[in-house]
Amino acid sequence: MRIKHLNIIISVLAAAVLLWLAFRNIEFGELWNQITDVSLYWLPFFLIMMIFSHLLRAERWRRLLPEDCRHITLSTLFAGVMLGYMINNLLPRLGEVSRPVYVAKKEGVSTGNLMGTIVAERLFDVMVLFFLIFITMILILGDLEVVEQLFGIETWSGVYYLILPAILLLIVTGIWIFYKLMIWLNEKEHFTNPVIIKILSSATSFGEGMVSLKKVKNWPMFLLLTAGIWIGYILMTYIPFYMLNMQNEFALGVSEAVVITVVSSVGVSIPTPAAIGSYHLLVQQALWLLYEVPLTKALTYATVVHAFTVLFVFIVSPAALWWDKYYTLTRNHDR
Repeated sequence: MRIKHLNIIISVLAAAVLLWLAFRNIEFGELWNQITDVSLYWLPFFLIMMIFSHLLRAERWRRLLPEDCRHITLSTLFAGVMLGYMINNLLPRLGEVSRPVYVAKKEGVSTGNLMGTIVAERLFDVMVLFFLIFITMILILGDLEVVEQLFGIETWSGVYYLILPAILLLIVTGIWIFYKLMIWLNEKEHFTNPVIIKILSSATSFGEGMVSLKKVKNWPMFLLLTAGIWIGYILMTYIPFYMLNMQNEFALGVSEAVVITVVSSVGVSIPTPAAIGSYHLLVQQALWLLYEVPLTKALTYATVVHAFTVLFVFIVSPAALWWDKYYTLTRNHDR
């Protein structure tokens, strides 16, 4: 319990420091004036893109589930995804647990296996993010020094760029070894203690979930869903340009939205509550360093997009949970 509380305190302090860095040179009166000038005409399109992306994420998740779980309805998977985002906005990373727990309890399936699929999904998303960062630096930005300045890694040597892929490879290898070890124990050892049997069964189920990527049957569809998810994220970045007239004022278009999406994804991955501070600072600095958007305008963009995203998550999540319950009751009644 103490470790949990310490993690919360650290994440809150990190958010506070990052917010201070983002707001320290900002005139709040000017910031407020720019926020009040935001056009809300594009807001429904922003909401549609958010729901679209998360629906695709729920459908992609289905393809990582074991065969006996693929009957689970999209409404249940979507409700689980949205619940996870809502919990993450309150307690960082706890949403990764609440999502599989909700679906597993509702459907009466293995929680450990579903939690393993979340690990597999996140590892795949990290690999996709690394790929997008590479593509962004090479094809769009073309200036490694600016990217290093943006992320504060100017002093990194070439060795550091090999460490992150090496860590990812070690994690994947560790998952594979863990999975094989659980299978070996199940086949070679015959335990009689019910506690050990239960622990071993849960660990094996979790391991099966973690290696679920190797069981994907339709990779073209899996990759198409992944592309759709990221296209939705990019449009969620692009649409707010019009809300602040940044497409005219600073000539920001789709390619710039791709860059900001990649940068914001790094910010969201930092474990602060609702990505507060990390999102604001990285997006602000990216707009300022890469596209010469004034700091106040850049922070206005980050503040508005973040606020609407969090607000919609807290609106859509309860609605998705209610609809899932209603749909389940209606379907069972019809049977």
